[in-house]
Amino acid sequence: MAATCIMSIHINKGKTARQCIGDRLDYIMNPKKTDGGILVSTYACSPETAADEFMLFRQEYQANTGRTQENEVIGYHVRQAFKPDEITPEEANEIGKELASLMTNDQFAYVVATHIDKHHIHNHIIICSTDLDGQHKYRDVKQSAKDLAQISDSLCWEHSLSVIQNPQDKTVTYDKWQGNQRRFTHRDELRMIIDAVLRMQPDGFDALMQLLEDAGCRIKRGAQISIKPPEGERYIRLDTLGLEYDEASLRRTLAHDHVHIPKIPRGDYTESQIKRLIDIEAKLRAGRGKGYQVWAERNNIDAKAQMVIFLKEHHIGSLEELNVQIQELTDQRDSLKASIREKQNRMKEINRQRQAIRDYSRTKEIYTQYRESGWSVKFYQEHRQEIEDHRNAQAVYSSHDGKMPTLKELMAEYDEMKKRKDDDQAALDELKPQLTELKHIRYNYEILERDSAPNSHQHVIPKDHHFDEHAVHHDDESR
Repeated sequence: MAATCIMSIHINKGKTARQCIGDRLDYIMNPKKTDGGILVSTYACSPETAADEFMLFRQEYQANTGRTQENEVIGYHVRQAFKPDEITPEEANEIGKELASLMTNDQFAYVVATHIDKHHIHNHIIICSTDLDGQHKYRDVKQSAKDLAQISDSLCWEHSLSVIQNPQDKTVTYDKWQGNQRRFTHRDELRMIIDAVLRMQPDGFDALMQLLEDAGCRIKRGAQISIKPPEGERYIRLDTLGLEYDEASLRRTLAHDHVHIPKIPRGDYTESQIKRLIDIEAKLRAGRGKGYQVWAERNNIDAKAQMVIFLKEHHIGSLEELNVQIQELTDQRDSLKASIREKQNRMKEINRQRQAIRDYSRTKEIYTQYRESGWSVKFYQEHRQEIEDHRNAQAVYSSHDGKMPTLKELMAEYDEMKKRKDDDQAALDELKPQLTELKHIRYNYEILERDSAPNSHQHVIPKDHHFDEHAVHHDDESR
């Protein structure tokens, strides 16, 4: 069974289109909800750069058609929730990809993220509203809702899942799905707005200030520039945001004399900081234009800078050392997952035993009357549920040779198991982003090494597999 709904994503007041689509994508791809990002799949975009790529499709559409719209729809958010304990996360993600593919006919970019942080597994799908050719918009959402339900039901049948027999025509707002997810301070918000505006490549400091005002910020000029973010209550001086955000650093960045490295909010520090390099050659072969190439090169400059800083801070000097750390963390992750599964299974069994004890006591008298009635069919029909509950409870007792712990003992064991499981989960939550970052660095290194091979036109990275800051930055300086 899969309950579905779809809603359009508009540009919120005081925010840019990039911020709005980026907020949605950040939420659905949260590593804490998607098993460290493993349960994230994409089409015609990359997870780390999907928001920017969606905006490129939008820009191409506006350039090709000359159309602008009031209350523009910049994307669609689909939610597909499955019945608890009916599906695995991996299968849910595959069904989500099939659903998105059928909905879009593979003519629109999309991101599929499977969340496992609730008692029911569910998919979030963000679809770009503009097609890959920059010529058309996605169809009306009212008709899409009906198509979505039909396609989802069909996929559930194919995968031997139950289907809702009497669907209700009800919708749930995105705010109710998301809940109160805000973890950022107003300083974090202002930094992220500045980061987003810098990616728009303003041609000077005044242009940067104008774009910030367009994004809903208020500027106070004086001996020091202060900015109030859209939802902020007070002005924040630029020089208090960190070295990357003071006026001098921003002017150097705009003059291309400095590579701006965004500051990651502490609330998000456990998520991946290291960008993955974009395979520009592959993207160009797929038909991307010069504008995309320029943007991707800038993205890769940031990724390389983050990579060097991380390697320095963690004293990793070679690919071999990196692989050793990845393997160690992978082993720890697998061990923690196995431990969590073991405790979860025991907790389920404890709940089964507790329910059996309650059901046995609650239905004992009814079952005695049923036996004394000579197993009367009429009596059974009148008390079917109580009799079946008693039989199920008897089966649990039999599986334990009739020797069941007391409810008090089971409760104490359950609490202990839950505490140990929560400790394992906390350790796993801390480990996953570390592993993701290391894997991103290894991926980046492989791209750099490939592009630096003798048959390419790039500079060669030393073949002893030792990381070198100058080698990593050499390409950037040559440009």
